[in-house]
Order: sequence, then C-alpha cells, then structure tokens
Amino acid sequence: MAKPQESIAALLHELQVHQIELEMQNEELRRNQVALEEARDKYVDLYDLAPVGYVTLSNTGTIKDVNLPGEPLFGVDRKLLRGSQFAAHVDPDDGDRWHLAFQKALAEKEKQSVVVRMRRPDGTTIHNWTEIVPGGEEAEPLLRVTLADITEYKRMEEELRALHAQLAVSSRLAALGTLVAGVAHEINNPLAAALSDIELAMNAVQEVRGRLQGAGPLNLELEVRSLDEVVEELQEAENAGRRVGHIVKDLKTFGRPYQAGVRSRLVDIVNLGMRWLPVSVTREATVSVENGGAPDVVVSPGQIEQVVANLVINAALARREGMNGDIFIRLGTGPARTAHLEVIDQGTGIAPEILPHVFDPFFTTRAPGQGTGLGLSICHAIVTAHGGTITVQSEVGKGSTFRVELPAAPAEG
Repeated sequence: MAKPQESIAALLHELQVHQIELEMQNEELRRNQVALEEARDKYVDLYDLAPVGYVTLSNTGTIKDVNLPGEPLFGVDRKLLRGSQFAAHVDPDDGDRWHLAFQKALAEKEKQSVVVRMRRPDGTTIHNWTEIVPGGEEAEPLLRVTLADITEYKRMEEELRALHAQLAVSSRLAALGTLVAGVAHEINNPLAAALSDIELAMNAVQEVRGRLQGAGPLNLELEVRSLDEVVEELQEAENAGRRVGHIVKDLKTFGRPYQAGVRSRLVDIVNLGMRWLPVSVTREATVSVENGGAPDVVVSPGQIEQVVANLVINAALARREGMNGDIFIRLGTGPARTAHLEVIDQGTGIAPEILPHVFDPFFTTRAPGQGTGLGLSICHAIVTAHGGTITVQSEVGKGSTFRVELPAAPAEG
C-alpha cells in the first residue's frame, strides 16, 4: 500500500502536468486570437481600400453597409447611409431601371448589371456601372452591390457622339464611328473584367467576415487562403484598370505624339516596355529580347516603350491557332548611324493587299468592336516624330517583322 506522502506527491505531479497542458492550451488560444485580429484587420483594409464602392442591401433595398470608397458616390457619410433606401439616392429618371434590375436579381437569383445615375445632396450626378449580386441566407436574403464611377467615360462618350454628329456626311464619319465602337468595347471589356474580379474578391471577403462574426467555424488555413485569393482578384482588377488607362493614353498620344527626348539605352526601354503588356499576352506568348549592341538614342522613353508594347501586342494577336506565339525582339545598329529594333512573330502574316494600309489611322482587320485601329498608327506617329522610320515585311502563313529605325544619339564627350 502506497504511503500518504507518495500519493500526495503523485497527485501534485498530475496537477503540474495538467497545469502545463492548460498553459499550452492558453498559449494556443492567444496565438489564435492574434491571428484572428490580423485577419480582421486585413478584411477591414480590403473592404475599405477596394477600388470601387461596395454596398450591402436587404431584400427591401435598405442599405445595411457601405465601404469607404462608396461614400463619395453617394455624397453622404456612410453612417448616415445605413438604414436608408438605396433607391432614394438614384436619379428619379433612372428609378425604373434600378427597380427592374433589383427585382430581377431577387426573383431570378442571378447577377444583374445596370448603369444608373446617383444624385448627391449637392445636386451633382454620378454615373455608376452597377452590379447587383444576390446572396445571404434564405431566411434573410441580401444583395451585394458594386458601384464603379464611369462619369468621365460617359462624358467622353458624349463628346465622341457629338463629334460623330458634326462629321455627318464626311468620309471621316465612318472612321470615327469605328473609333467610338472600338473605344467603347476596349473600355467595357477590362471594366467588366475588373468588376467581375472585384465581385469575386468581395464574395470571399464577405465569407471571411461572416466566419469572423461567428457565422461558421474558423479555419486559419482557409482564412489565409481566402484572403490570398482576394488579393489576387484585386490585382487582376488593378491590371484591368491600367488597361483602361492605357487606352486613354493611346488616344492622347495620337493627338500629341512627341515629347522632349532624353538620352537612353534602347535595351532598357524595351525591357521597361514589357511591363505594359496585358496578362493575356504574357500568358500566351513567349517574348525573347536579343541585344546586338544598339547605340543610345535620344527619345521620349515612355513613348518608345508604348511603341514596343503595341508591336508586341500586335504580334501576339497574330498568333496562329495551336501555336504558343513566340515573339523575338532584336536590337542592333542600323545604317547611317541608326539604332534598329525588330519585332518578329511567326503568326498568320499580313495579306499583300492589306500591307500598305497597316499604319493608316482607324484601319483594322479585327472584327467590329474588337479594336480601335489606332495601335500601329500611333507607333508610326511616335517613330516619325522622333525622326525615325517604321516598316513591315510579312508573308501570309509565316509571320511578320516590324522594323523601327531611330537616329543614334550623338557621340559623348
């Protein structure tokens, strides 16, 4: 039979073991609490730093929440927006359009897109590309609404339409019509992609938010993976936004093609120009740069970067079905102290009857609404403004070579 002292000692030992286990559990709880707080902070940052307005509505159209970028679209403090009717902020002339899309989203449980004007208290009006996404529980359906301010785009569209009307019977009318349709398509595509990416990001954020608020079990690995997906979607949305900016930049460059130049290495300009390539090009084409010792040039680096990007994008579009679209950029010294740059593809090639027109403004072989026809004409305008030349050689079924010759910079010293 164990002595009393031994029993007490064994009991004390067991208590110490339990105390250590409790301390380990408490430490694990503390780590989980820190992780949850970090996840909550990341959610708040993503929610309030999103590039578009984001609104949560009840099934009666009552505003339950608004993120920080959404506040200026209403012109009202978001604390005051909560509890108000979304429709009360819509321009009366667009009320029926909003109501129809809202009811359709509820009834069909499918995403609805609609452009509505929001009238702010100061009397100003904002055009919003609005997407309504059904969600929530069956007992309490919610609708998530994204708002993208397209007021400036609508203004540009109206200006283009007005210009279109002024040139009613001239040969320029058809070209401008093509431009309007092309620009609208080029802008709508990345805008729609950005909204879709943002919608996916917001859905993921809402799911994380729900779990953080106790709507479901927490899994730190799942929360981190969800937030990583949110960051990826927002990055895609940012890329789409940059694409819209590049389109506007193209239009401005076409009107004002030359800026003061600085001495630059041509290979550096080419490498920097690669950053402007859209994801679709870098995913489907392999671009190789071969520097044969091209001399320095005196140019506007940003505009020559644009020439490089436009030529590479054009080469990628010429990719033949089933091929990976290898593109080669070759640099070297041309005749009469020039630096040359060649962009070579192995694509479909250009038909002889089309070849003389490839640098004409608004000329495009792409389907209506799939291009502005400005890319190569902008390249031509930029290169000639720098005192250079741009030419093309092509054979149907074998590919094309675009060659740019730029004056070399004066010898240093």
